[in-house]
Amino acid sequence: MAGSSHLGEATARPVGHPRLVRQLLLYGFGPEADFEGRLVGALERLESGGALRILDVLFVRRDAESGDIDAIDLQGDGAGGVVAPLLNFRLDEGERRRATERTLRAHADVVRELGAALEPGAALAAVLVEHVWSTTLEDAVARTGGTRLANDFVDAAGLAELGAELLAAAGRPAG
Repeated sequence: MAGSSHLGEATARPVGHPRLVRQLLLYGFGPEADFEGRLVGALERLESGGALRILDVLFVRRDAESGDIDAIDLQGDGAGGVVAPLLNFRLDEGERRRATERTLRAHADVVRELGAALEPGAALAAVLVEHVWSTTLEDAVARTGGTRLANDFVDAAGLAELGAELLAAAGRPAG
């Protein structure tokens, strides 16, 4: 798609030089959040199917009592390499302190600003993922002689809800 990710503004783009499809996911957690490993498990499941690759994870939490910041930044290796360090961060106070020191050395300004923006006890998790499946699909389309007409994240449960967008991407007016 040339210059737009909106279905209604899509233009045909030949595939064959697939662009990386990366997505930033950012989640906030209030002081009542209960971190018992569900997030780590979800990250492990995301990557295990091979459709997504976790490129980077940043977790920042402001301690409810002391106001101190705990943080960890991990680069993914595509093989579930973020799971064990995240578990260690969650369960081992010494590892949490070491991970925070490493993260602050690498990203002090951003982490401190994020931590200051959090209310005591709150946290945020940022995950950068690569949609590996897109490379495989784009290659198959290119080898078949096809072109991409649209590429967007949409809020729909089925294609029937996207009739106008599909028509626009195909170059036909709705109605």
